[in-house]
Amino acid sequence: MIPSTSTLTAALQTLAIGVIMYFWMRRKSKEQAKPLHVDYGEAMSFPFPLKVIGALPDCIRIPLLVKGGKPTPPRDSIDVLGQNSKHDPYEKKIIVAGKIWSVRYSFLTSPEFKKAMGSLFGSNNDAAIANAPDHLKNTLEKDIVAAEKYEAMSEKEKAEQGGDSKQDMYIAKITIDGDDNALLIYNPVRLHPQMIDWINAIGTVKFIVSGSSSHTNFLPDAAKQFPNAKIICASAADAKCQGVGMRPADFLYDIVRDEVSERFSGRGTYEDATEALQGQARLFHIRGDVCTQALFVLVHNHLFEVDLLYVPSDEKMKEKDFETGTTIEHSQHRIFHFLLITKKAYPIGYLLPKYRCLMMDPTSLLASRLMIDAPKSDGSSCRQMAESLRFALRELSQAGVCNQVLSVHALEMSRECFCQRMNETWGWLDGSSLLE
Repeated sequence: MIPSTSTLTAALQTLAIGVIMYFWMRRKSKEQAKPLHVDYGEAMSFPFPLKVIGALPDCIRIPLLVKGGKPTPPRDSIDVLGQNSKHDPYEKKIIVAGKIWSVRYSFLTSPEFKKAMGSLFGSNNDAAIANAPDHLKNTLEKDIVAAEKYEAMSEKEKAEQGGDSKQDMYIAKITIDGDDNALLIYNPVRLHPQMIDWINAIGTVKFIVSGSSSHTNFLPDAAKQFPNAKIICASAADAKCQGVGMRPADFLYDIVRDEVSERFSGRGTYEDATEALQGQARLFHIRGDVCTQALFVLVHNHLFEVDLLYVPSDEKMKEKDFETGTTIEHSQHRIFHFLLITKKAYPIGYLLPKYRCLMMDPTSLLASRLMIDAPKSDGSSCRQMAESLRFALRELSQAGVCNQVLSVHALEMSRECFCQRMNETWGWLDGSSLLE
């Protein structure tokens, strides 16, 4: 069907308005925003439709970003091969007998997610090889061949290999209102019936905590499976998850009582969440981290962390077989590392992906207009994040407070190693050490 003249006219008018707004917003943002104080390499280019979205007023732009970021759970071996699959996506581990457990969940990274990451942050295989040390260049070449072969497989073939990505969930048993069988779940993963039965056999889920506004794919399902549990998450995560039908979170940890706006009136705050936990767990919200609104949870002298560390601790690198591992997960990890994290990839490396710096830059279109939470234009988000981290690390370093850290992306490590790693990774925020 040929569109009518009026339809074409309206479309052209909308496009023209978008173009005008884009260039106006670009000029305005460059005049007002303060560039990031560190060099993270070449600026990114964006497709024109994203530039138009970035130019829209907040009343239109934010709902579009929320809708675009709605949780989309990836599939795993059970989804593809059925409940009788010999590939169990769950690897359970006792951290502290009767108190803390970890569950490592394996899944298939969706092609759509890989395509989006590639379009935003690049997928230059030659660059990854060039950035690798000489003794690993041949390994990287083999990794790239293996990754291309894997992508050519059917979903069933990928599932038979167990998937290509892993994510950790942590469970702690606490005492709430005299019930010493209460459970707190941090960073929930996909919950198939057998996992739900296993959790229920441990105790009663009272709290579901999302430690990152970027880790939301499995939160709505966890909320559905445990309808009586209190949900603790960031406001951005809450907005995205409500978009797919999740009930409103009980506590928004990035909102404090002194700063509650009319939009969040009546919602539980950071202080309310802390009181609800009755001293059984302590929360550390890393304010200023606009990308993930990271939240540490300290329970039984163990710290749960997600999305601030991306490279395993030194003592775990060998254990993870970073250089010698032969699985598709090892191959993809090495490609990601040498493309986006190493010193040769960008000046700040070697512990942080380039895009994490980009998302703190107020002059970046991605950070200022294409994220739900944006860095402050005066550059103060970096200082605020540094202060939050400095406070958290100082508190954790007190005698007897924290013995071990469980990091979703960086595995287990000592508190001393964690503090050092955090300083190496984020010490650039205000140019001063995070360790006192």
